[in-house]
Formats: sequence, C-alpha cells, structure tokens
Amino acid sequence: MEHDGQSSKNVDLLEKKFGDLKEKQKLDSDFLDFLEEHFSITSERIMEIIQRGITKYIFKPSNRVIWIAMGKKHLYLIYPDLYCSCYDFFNRVLHHEGEVYCKHLLAQKISSTLHKFDTCELEDEDFTKILEDIKLILD
Repeated sequence: MEHDGQSSKNVDLLEKKFGDLKEKQKLDSDFLDFLEEHFSITSERIMEIIQRGITKYIFKPSNRVIWIAMGKKHLYLIYPDLYCSCYDFFNRVLHHEGEVYCKHLLAQKISSTLHKFDTCELEDEDFTKILEDIKLILD
C-alpha cells in the first residue's frame, strides 16, 4: 500500500508513541489525544473495542497466529499492522483515503503492547472453523 507523506509521518509518530506506551505500560491521555489528533478515529471507539475483547489465537502444532477483535455485531480477523476484515479497512485504508489503520488494528496494537488480550490455543484443524465463525469462508 502506498500512503502520502502525512500518513507516513503519522505512522512514524505512532510507532514512537507505541514505544512510549510499551515503556509506561499505561494508556494515558497523551496517547489518546495523539490518536484523536492524527487519526480519524475517536479514542472512545478504540477503547470500546478493547473492552469488548481482542483475542490471539494460536494454532498447534503449526504455531499459526491470528487475532480476532469483537465488534458490536461481528468478529473481525486481524493480521497486525497489515489487515483487518472490517469495512473501514477496506474503504479507508485499501482505497487510499489517507488512513493506514482502522480502529480494530489500533485496538489490537494497543492490546498487544499492554498485554491486555485473551489467548486461545487450538489445534490446526480448528483454523477453518474459526474462519467460518467470522464468516470469511463463503459456501
């Protein structure tokens, strides 16, 4: 994905903020204010996603990992920093509307940085079932 200079600058600033967050291990108003200022996503919406839950699924024995964010009505598949199955990701990020993250990707990144997520280990044969559960596999 190509992004404009402002988006790249925001990503660089965000990485610095995540470094600070990792060090502090506390989500503070400075970080939330930064999100509000540099991204078109309210921190309140991101916090709602974190409260609903982020889960890291680890499939054994392959050690394949996927992340799932619980939305209001749907579950969303996340590959950190790369992809989310939500409409916003498709519409704003892939269609180059200047965004580089959707709210689910940011919520996952925050949860991961603060170690505030659930972990679920499953067998490799359960992978397809999980994808079906989040309606990624069509009949």
